[in-house]
Amino acid sequence: MADKKYIIKLCLLGEASVGKTSLLFRYIENKFKDNYKATLGVNLLKKDINVEGYGPTTVQIWDLGGQESFKSLRQLYLEGANGALIIFDMSQRKTYEKLDEWVNSFIEARGQQQLLLVGNKMDLTGNIKVKEEEVKGYAKKNNMKFILTSAKTGENVEKAFLELIKNILKYLSIEE
Repeated sequence: MADKKYIIKLCLLGEASVGKTSLLFRYIENKFKDNYKATLGVNLLKKDINVEGYGPTTVQIWDLGGQESFKSLRQLYLEGANGALIIFDMSQRKTYEKLDEWVNSFIEARGQQQLLLVGNKMDLTGNIKVKEEEVKGYAKKNNMKFILTSAKTGENVEKAFLELIKNILKYLSIEE
């Protein structure tokens, strides 16, 4: 397996302002800015990594705008995706309540691919509006793993991306 080069596509999905772009730039450049502008349509970045047990892997990461106005383009952007981080803001309950919409749109477009549920902004400890136990129940019900992250501090960001990437590679290896 290790002599093969993998190219995978993963998408970042979630409501506007949950921190998708912040997570992406923390993962790619290990940087955080407080003032990202809303993603209009899609932002596409790639990262070449070496994944233990699989070897060289190019990860194409599609950061989809979360605004309602981009909903019609969502299916097009999801074409060919191997998996997605489904992201919500732990301090904004309404972003958690919209998870079904994001999960369902991915499954409609791609079927049962790899999904990882991400509760972002865990650094906002005094403002948390979604209980971790509730999220764990949602993740279990939807057959997803769940991880808490903070794009601001960097906590668990690399871990979230790597977990999804490894799950995708494992899934692709089984399919071959």
